Amino acid sequence: MPVASRVMQYLNRQGLSYQQLHHDRVGTLEAAIEAAKVVQDEVAVAEILVDAKGVVMSITPLGKKMDLERLNQMTRRNLQRIAQHQADRLFKDCEPGSHPPVAKAYGVHAVCDETLFSKQQIYIQSGSHTTLLRLSRDCFQQMMGSALKMSACVCTKEYKETPDEKAEAACASFDIKERLNKLYRLPPMPTVAARILQITQDIDASVDDLARIIEQDPSLTAQVLRQAGSALYGYRGEIKTIKDAVARVLGFERVSQIALSIAASKAFDLPKDGPLGLRNFWKHAMHCSLLVQRLAFHVPDKRVDPGMAYLAGLLHNFGLLLLGHLFKPEFGMLNKLAASEPFTELATLEKQVLGMGSAKELVGVGHGQLGSVLLEKWQLPEEVCATAAHHQEKDYEGEFQDYVALIQLANCLLKELELGDDLMPDDPLVYTRRLGMDADITFEVFEQLKQSSAALTDLAAGM
Repeated sequence: MPVASRVMQYLNRQGLSYQQLHHDRVGTLEAAIEAAKVVQDEVAVAEILVDAKGVVMSITPLGKKMDLERLNQMTRRNLQRIAQHQADRLFKDCEPGSHPPVAKAYGVHAVCDETLFSKQQIYIQSGSHTTLLRLSRDCFQQMMGSALKMSACVCTKEYKETPDEKAEAACASFDIKERLNKLYRLPPMPTVAARILQITQDIDASVDDLARIIEQDPSLTAQVLRQAGSALYGYRGEIKTIKDAVARVLGFERVSQIALSIAASKAFDLPKDGPLGLRNFWKHAMHCSLLVQRLAFHVPDKRVDPGMAYLAGLLHNFGLLLLGHLFKPEFGMLNKLAASEPFTELATLEKQVLGMGSAKELVGVGHGQLGSVLLEKWQLPEEVCATAAHHQEKDYEGEFQDYVALIQLANCLLKELELGDDLMPDDPLVYTRRLGMDADITFEVFEQLKQSSAALTDLAAGM
């Protein structure tokens, strides 16, 4: 077929007229242009960009590339170029190397160079190496629809090629999300958790609004009141209602974060025992969240929000809960391995276990990436999703690297209390240097947290 089926269906469905220019079979777009006697400046080409959030199609004039640095700054993303053979996986109805710049036909977002809209006509690949398509300016503009429009192209001779390992990592991250959504039914966020999240995003929400939602769940209400009455916060008065817990002890943000985490965890049914069981999960989460919040105040230039750091600390290991939810036999084996080999990094044990049985499609994927897919699906803040995705990557660099490094620092320190995924020795100074923090202050904050460890452990036991 000279025109890819998805392209033809999309153009016809939208009522967009186009002409087919047939030519002898060639191996490259440049050869096709020469064979069809087309002006190069009127040719639009597609390039596939990928990050953990998904795919974006970059549409530029032939011979130009989108300026990735500027694009990522504008979109707050970490898009990377991928190789042609990797992009072929998106264009399954096309011949290899023929990629029509029709983003909506393939269900992806697009960014288009503005200079293309000044052309009277535009030529594009059809999905076949025997045909080009010609569209009028009006039809091309209609086809672009809601595409992000920007003038940020550089000549192909000027741009710096993305290192292969970065492209591979970006592509792999996207593949993980695609496989999970395709092969497995990810649990929806529990209704109460979803309503709490909605409240946290509403600037007009009141304490009464939050209290009404929490108090609909007696178990959640009891747990939040128990938190507020803990010796950890030192309040000696009587706390009878959620409004008391908010106004007198915890504050709106802390109550909403604790309630959200507890309510969200009800989507899973996991064993309580073992180093990865629910008891240790909450014990670690309670220590980590409070520690990262306190450490966040000492990160220079206020680069980290303490409240967001607290939520990231609570949720960064939610991938373990998803792992146990989707793959109970593999999780059981991983739990036993973690108990018998506490000084082996959990990432190493995960590679041994994942890829077996029903989890074979996810061989080598850590719980961090698993958790980030779920948290993104649940529409948690980007900082929280990024921290979950990358907290197992010691050399991670990206938009939210300070949050990731802060979680890594906390997890490193908590090994002293035998808390966390594994007890593999780590050097906290690596992370303090990365964050530009004073090491003495860091250890002082940790010593203060240790004084609260009994109270945190007691709270975790009731979760």
